[in-house]
Amino acid sequence: MLKLYHGTTSVCAAKVRLVLYEKGMSFESELLNLQQGDQHKPDYLKLNPKAVVPTLEDGERVITESSVIMFYLDEIQPEPPLMPGEPWRRALARLWMKRVDEFLHPGCTTVTFATTNRKHLLATMTAEEREARYARNPNPKRRAIQRDCIELGLDAPRVSAVVKQYDEAFADMERQLDDTKWLSGRNFGFADICMIPYVNRLSLIAMDSLWTRNRPNVTAWFYRVKARPSFQEAVTQWMTDDDRDRFIVPRDEVEGKLWEVLAV
Repeated sequence: MLKLYHGTTSVCAAKVRLVLYEKGMSFESELLNLQQGDQHKPDYLKLNPKAVVPTLEDGERVITESSVIMFYLDEIQPEPPLMPGEPWRRALARLWMKRVDEFLHPGCTTVTFATTNRKHLLATMTAEEREARYARNPNPKRRAIQRDCIELGLDAPRVSAVVKQYDEAFADMERQLDDTKWLSGRNFGFADICMIPYVNRLSLIAMDSLWTRNRPNVTAWFYRVKARPSFQEAVTQWMTDDDRDRFIVPRDEVEGKLWEVLAV
């Protein structure tokens, strides 16, 4: 039996859950409360020293890194296939996955901490408690980004660069979706799965005008995504009422900053 260590709203965990549900694979769920720091507990650090989710156990085997887990699941259960058959489409799918891992995921951390996480942590922690929380992050770069975003919000130094990276990604999506229904080609697959949690996250934090204003292909793609049973199973059903409350952000403030950045 597969066992998945994950978080309710973790974008990386959502990628893996989407694969599991698309393939109809059963798994044991071990939810970690990331807001309370379960990922830093000693027993979990033995499984995943980076203190991140997801982690997959397959018997005695432990697999980390969401993209690696996705490929692992696709290989142990090949049907239905989630990588395109054509070499060119497979290359494009890998490029989208690489883009997510190297740029869009760190960017997601930035804008999430600058909006919803900032609201939550400023309301529930003193300055000293926040410093203790930052110190628990074993990655110095992530630690610095989190501190800047919580303390400075949308004025944090990296926010503008992240908004531009996402805007470029949606421009590329719009062009690619001129020719195909899915980013993966004729059929839904890994290129779509790797992008879904990030598009959904931006939608939750009031940054959806990056595509709803002038990118009809991306807008239609996201409607198709949300209509798939796997989206409800892997994303929507895991969100708690507390999660939904955390993601209530001031739309006017967020959109104002968004379009201020893109106007420059």
